[in-house]
Order: sequence, then structure tokens, then C-alpha cells
Amino acid sequence: MSDYSLRCRVCEEVAVAEPLDSCRRCDGPTDVSYDWERLALTRTSVAHGPRSLWRYDSLLPAGARVEFGAGWTPLIEAPRLSAALGVDLRLKLEGSNPTGSFKDRVATIAASAALDHGVTTLCCSSTGNLADAVAAAAASAGLEAIVLAPEGGDSAAVASRHPGAHVFGVAGTYDDCRRLELELGALFPWGFVSGNLHPYASEGVKTISFEIAEQLGWELPDAVVCPAASGTLAAKLAQGFAEATRAGLASGAQPRLVAGQATGSSPIAQAFADDRRISRVRATTTVTSLAIGDPSHGDLAVGAARSTGGAILAVDDEEIFELTGLLNETTGVAADEAGGAALGALIAAVRAGTVPEEARVVLVVTGARPEPAPSDHARVTPIEPDANDVLRALGLRS
Repeated sequence: MSDYSLRCRVCEEVAVAEPLDSCRRCDGPTDVSYDWERLALTRTSVAHGPRSLWRYDSLLPAGARVEFGAGWTPLIEAPRLSAALGVDLRLKLEGSNPTGSFKDRVATIAASAALDHGVTTLCCSSTGNLADAVAAAAASAGLEAIVLAPEGGDSAAVASRHPGAHVFGVAGTYDDCRRLELELGALFPWGFVSGNLHPYASEGVKTISFEIAEQLGWELPDAVVCPAASGTLAAKLAQGFAEATRAGLASGAQPRLVAGQATGSSPIAQAFADDRRISRVRATTTVTSLAIGDPSHGDLAVGAARSTGGAILAVDDEEIFELTGLLNETTGVAADEAGGAALGALIAAVRAGTVPEEARVVLVVTGARPEPAPSDHARVTPIEPDANDVLRALGLRS
């Protein structure tokens, strides 16, 4: 593991690594900063590493290693879609992760960072995938898991799959869950995956880029396409390719970053189209995994798309569902609807010339369509978006 610290994205103040959701000097967001002069990562060391995200441990912010199988997912060819689109398309199958999505990478690093810093409880807000991942990672690490999910979504299925987790069905949207999470963060020294552990947890996402580069013989693709909700995935994919080049592992120009949002929740796509900063919107999309109206990394995603010559595009809900089916019919991959959003963005980018003909393209299929879980014994506690309700449910307040 390399030495690392936290650096403020605004004032560039450097701080010792600790659970910290914002800069102590200016309250700006923080990122992990590595000691590149001491970096010990080569193609040979990677090749001899574990078949998981930990093969890139020198560029990950954790001493402890929670390991429940996240990473090293398949990269497969998609000949029928390649022929239809006129590009050389490959699919990165994140549904092969333990709980079926790329969020297992996030949860792995979050749980590892929690162990590093003596945190015993992991808390997250989620529309589904992150909840599964955090519950699984917490179980693997022996941590308590608290999940805040919009009431009526996939919370019952999550509770059935992970009976050891505390799952709360919050009366409201994902953004209401996030506001509740912030309220709880002021009360308890828990590890919040989107809060004080986020600088560390989000670093797990960039290992997708490292794997793509390695699986392509350390040559970068011409373009990479993904769905966008909070914007973290798009931003971290771009970061990963840049770091793979800086570390001397990969060669080639930075891939064009293309991302797709659902029209009913497209603050990042709107900001990209209007060349402005992100504005919060009310999420109305029925694609629940993309229903985030206040994206935490939206501006970074826009910056990644602009700096690489890519785009962030909105795709209609109806088209997303149709394209999710098309993805399955032409490749056999049972993707969730976020995959349909990514495919819609790719089709639009090809038509616009943003992705040129015969380009080598990787589409990140972020998750597999989950199998329904039995809910007879699901323990979902319905609450209002109020910290007092959480405290009473946990027996911490009468």
C-alpha cells in the first residue's frame, strides 16, 4: 500500500487521512492524494496480484483488506452490437461482482477504510445496489450495516438477502435519504459511504478502468460509456485511465467519456448541454437506480466528458427499457436498466460523431438484473426522514 493523504479539491489543503467528509479549512470536498514518488505498481506486480480489485493495492487507500470477491470482472466482445453500431464494442460486466453491481467495489474500500479508522458501523443511502453491496461488505468485515432506502423500492428484497443489516424504508426519495444521512452524521461516529468515507470508498470505482486497460493489453480504448446517477462513476472512470497512464501501466490517449442519464433525472446531462454548473432537479424517472436529482459528482462528470471530447446525454425512460431488452437480446447479458441508459447514450454519441466509426469502445454494464428475493421474513422498518425515528428503531432513544 502506498502512502496517501486527503487533499481539498477547492483550496488544496492537505490533511492526514481520516474519516472526513469535507475540508476543515474551507469545507470543500476532499479527494485521496497518493505519494507517486513511492508508488510500487508495475505490470509485473499487477499480474501476480489477486484476481480482485486488490491487484491494484498501491493505488487504493486502505491498509486493511476486506475481501469478498469484488473486481476482476469479465470484458467480453459484443459482435452483433458492434456490427449494428459500426464500432468495436466490448462490455465490462460488473454484474459479475458478488452482489451483482459495481457498487461492490465501493463497499469493499468503504469497509476496509472503516477498519483502518476504527469505525464499527457502515451507513449508506441507496436505491438498491449500494445497499446490497454495503450489507455484504459489512458482514464480511464484521461491521454493523445501516441502510436508508426510499420506502417501497427494493428495500424488502435487500432486507431478505441481508438479514443482519438494519434496513430502513424512508418515506421520501433518495435525496431525502441523503439528507437524513447527513443529519445522522452530525450525531454518530459512523462510517458514511457517501459522507466521511466517500473519498476512500469512491476510489474503488477507478479499478474498473485499471481492469479495462489491463484486459486490453494495457492499451486504452477510444471511448468508454457508462450510466450516470451521482456522477461518481463517470468521474472515477476518467480518473482511473489517467492514473493508469501516469503510473506507466497503460499507453494511449485518454478515452472519450460518454455517459447516459434518464431524462426524468438528468441534471448532469442538462448542465453539459447548457454549458453550466449542476442545478438540483426533482427526480421523476422510473429507472430507480438513476433517480438522483442532486448528484454529488455531477460537475466532475461534466468536466471528465468535456476534457476527453465525450458527452453526457439524456435518454427517455421508455427508450431505456427497450434498449435494456435489446442489450439482452443481442448479447445474452441480463443487464439492469442502467445498462440500457448507457447503450442509449452510446447510440446517440455514434450518430452525432462523438464516437467515430470503428472506434474501440467499452460499455460498462454496471449491474445485472437482480433475481427477486423472498420477502416473507424481510425486516424493513418504515420511518419518516427524521433522525429521531432511526434512533428509536435502533433502541437508542425512547
